[in-house]
This record gives sequence, C-alpha cells and structure tokens, in this order.
Amino acid sequence: MALVGIIGAGIGGIATAVQLARYGIESVIFERDRIGGLIRNAYSVENTMFFPDGIKGEKVVEILEEYVRKYDLKILYEEVRAVKKAGGLFEVETAGGVHRFKYLVVATGTRPRRLPFDGITYHVAEVPERHYGRVLIIGGGDVAFDYALTMSERSDEVIILMRSEPKALPYLQELVKKRSNIRTLMGQVREIRPINGKQKLLARTSAGNFEVELVLGAIGRVPNIELVQGIEDDNLFLVGDVKNGIYRQTALAIADGIKTAMVIWRRERYGDTE
Repeated sequence: MALVGIIGAGIGGIATAVQLARYGIESVIFERDRIGGLIRNAYSVENTMFFPDGIKGEKVVEILEEYVRKYDLKILYEEVRAVKKAGGLFEVETAGGVHRFKYLVVATGTRPRRLPFDGITYHVAEVPERHYGRVLIIGGGDVAFDYALTMSERSDEVIILMRSEPKALPYLQELVKKRSNIRTLMGQVREIRPINGKQKLLARTSAGNFEVELVLGAIGRVPNIELVQGIEDDNLFLVGDVKNGIYRQTALAIADGIKTAMVIWRRERYGDTE
C-alpha cells in the first residue's frame, strides 16, 4: 500500500509526488483526464522565475510528463467518486475499487463559474485547432486576457467583454494592447443563441450584437473541494489552487506541493506534528 494518495495531476499534485519520490516515499496520483490541469490553457507562464520570456502551457505539460517518467510516478486515470476516513486511513473510491492511504493530498484545482447560456466553452485547451473569424471572450481577469492572447494567434478578431475595468495583471494587459486583432469592450451578455443555417452564434450584449464562431467564458473559478468537505484531519493536505482562492499562481502550487511532501517526510522520519 502506498503511503500517500494524491487527487489531481496538475502542477501541484505532480510537484508533491516528485518531492515524495525524492524522499523514497511512494504515492499514487488519481487523475480523471490528462496531467497538467489548467496549466495546459496558459498562453504564457513566466512567474516561476525560470522562464523570463514565458513558456507555453502545453510545454509545461511536456515538462511535467518528463518528471513523471523520470521518477516513475504512479498515475491511475480514474475519477475519484468519494473520499472518507475509516480505521485511521483515507479511503479513496474509484471505479476500480477502494484505495487506502495514511496521507491524502487534494490538488483538484478549480472549476469555472458558468454563465446561464448554452454554447460557451470554458477551457481554451478544449477549443478545436483551426482558424476562427471572430471570437468573444467574457471576463476581465487574468484567464480572460490569457485566453485572448491564445486565440489571437488563430482568429481574425478577438473581443474581450468585461462588466467593469479589467482586473488582469498589467503584464497581460500590455500584451493584449500590442495585438491589433484584440479589442476590449465594457458590457454584459444578454443572450447567446445559434444562428440558423450558420455555424455561428449571435451574442447579444449591452455593448452591441456580435456574430461569433466561438464564445469563451472566463468569469472566475471556484475550488473543487466537494470530495473532502466535512473531513478534518491533520493528514489531509490541500495543495495549489484548491486552497489559494484568488492567489492562483503556478509558483505557489509548486511550493505548496513541495512543502506538503516535506511535512509528510518529517512526520514519518521524526514524528513531527508541526
């Protein structure tokens, strides 16, 4: 039986598993989809202090895959259905059965806040690879501006629709200003519906009506914490975006994972409870 279970193979979960492997501690990572998590969506990651010119999210995922191979990390591609504490152990239930661990690390990240309209995509990594005419992005934070930069490379025009002044990092705002095919508007969405006979959507907004080929939603995110709600235990650790609220940063997720692994090692080695 592995000592540690890790739910989520994003950058925080992988960082935890790598540091545990360095200590010779075995872990099992549960991932329902692909490793990398939301980092896959990123246009540019430059806050880790190692890539001053930035690095594509997809490239970060490739690096994570190299770490998985290097440390022979065990990943079960199974969705976790339930978690409970029984007999002093955490029981993680998947379609493949029940797995038991002394320690449990939850690195499940966040999920998007959704708008009350059909036809909206919430992850740029899920957008089919082709050229688009006009793309509408709803939101004014880091994710919205990051999505706009990504889509500007495969679209004729990108519109960022914001309810208020942009909240994105000044760094991202400056990058957006340099793209001639991105424009920002103030307004709210009133309706999104398909246009008969066309593979397009009509977006009715307070800033005007737009025919678009794609609508991306980026109005915020909420923690994926449901699996362990109600469980309070010193051997339960939250890592990365799932616990950091609005402070969702790659560097913080990596640091959380490494620190968590260090705490687990010290508890096993010295019996520390701090």
